[in-house]
Amino acid sequence: MEFKFSEDKIDIIFGRLLTYAEKNFKSAICKETFLKIKYLIKDVLENKNKISQLQELGFDLANLGIIFNEAISIFDFLRKNFIAHLPNTIDLREAKRIERLFEEMENELSLGYLKDEISLLKSRLDFMEEYIVTKELHPLLAEPFRHHIRYFKNFLVSIEENKVFNNISHENCDFGIWLKERGKDYISEVNLMKDLKHLHKDFHNLIEIAESYKKNKKFKDLYFMILNIQNIVIWIGNEFLYLNTKFIKLEMSIDPLTGAFNRRSFEAIIQKLLEISQITDAPITLAIADLDYFKKINDTFGHLAGDEALKHFVNIIKRNLRKSDYVFRIGGEEFLILLPNTELKDAAEIVERIRKDLEENPLHYDGKEIKLTASFGLAEVDKNKHINEIIKEADEKLYKAKELGRNKVVV
Repeated sequence: MEFKFSEDKIDIIFGRLLTYAEKNFKSAICKETFLKIKYLIKDVLENKNKISQLQELGFDLANLGIIFNEAISIFDFLRKNFIAHLPNTIDLREAKRIERLFEEMENELSLGYLKDEISLLKSRLDFMEEYIVTKELHPLLAEPFRHHIRYFKNFLVSIEENKVFNNISHENCDFGIWLKERGKDYISEVNLMKDLKHLHKDFHNLIEIAESYKKNKKFKDLYFMILNIQNIVIWIGNEFLYLNTKFIKLEMSIDPLTGAFNRRSFEAIIQKLLEISQITDAPITLAIADLDYFKKINDTFGHLAGDEALKHFVNIIKRNLRKSDYVFRIGGEEFLILLPNTELKDAAEIVERIRKDLEENPLHYDGKEIKLTASFGLAEVDKNKHINEIIKEADEKLYKAKELGRNKVVV
């Protein structure tokens, strides 16, 4: 015979849940939401056929901004507490039944979250295809990347429609064929090609695992797997943006003296990065750099030495940057360093390495050793501000570095 929990027992358990959530949750969950969960749990305990309502609850919680892990932990907490409140005389099979019931409720809740995430993800992929792939990527790169975006979208649709998805092997899909054939003509870096092949293989392997979760209705596992696949698509996109930069170098102006991008290039590149950041919520930090006492170098050693100093500075910057970073010459001896996917504190460490490297490695010119230093001002990009405001913030910090004695990084 099925055990029925009294109103008092349920009230005690949910009182503990409220205390647990207030202490441990980052999400702001109002009491009305807890009451909704409470009444729904009571209904399902009395009538298992109402379990499908948990799917709608998951969708609602997702739209309220409640973190998936915390929503899951609610049901984990409830499962443990409801079982703990069973009398000692209860049949073990009844305890197992309640445990399975809560696992099923958690699974239905996960399906609601999953459907909400799929809806959002499809919108992000549509935006990526329409505004970034179509308008920003070079046509030679756009087509293979577009294929994988559509491939992923088709898999998401198969989840929504509960249909079987036939995963193609990573070697035989259009993207895999492009990597083996035409891609070799555009990817000269061995490590980059290796990374892309590895990411691409992981993509198909995870699709296969996700299809298994879908088939077995393991929606919590499927939710997390979808997030992992999304991350791989973004990483492949980042690699393609790096490749795109190579095409930009050929088609846009490069500062002929230093090999850095010029100011005109900055506007096109920052626009791309801001669009990616809007989708991925990835941070961007920029730094303004200025060689200290540059006029003195020109006056003392001549303008050719000044040119060599600028080239030396750019070489120092480049060897401390990652392949996804950029350096622009925006004035005579002034440069802008752009660091995508980088928070301010991490950017400060990168720029400090550049400052120290320049200080420790003087320019050797015409038999002379010319000591060089530079000052730096940093600012993290705020999506609510115009990029010119961010540049101004970094510029003000650069002048502060000068006022503090030069050869400094000011954050």
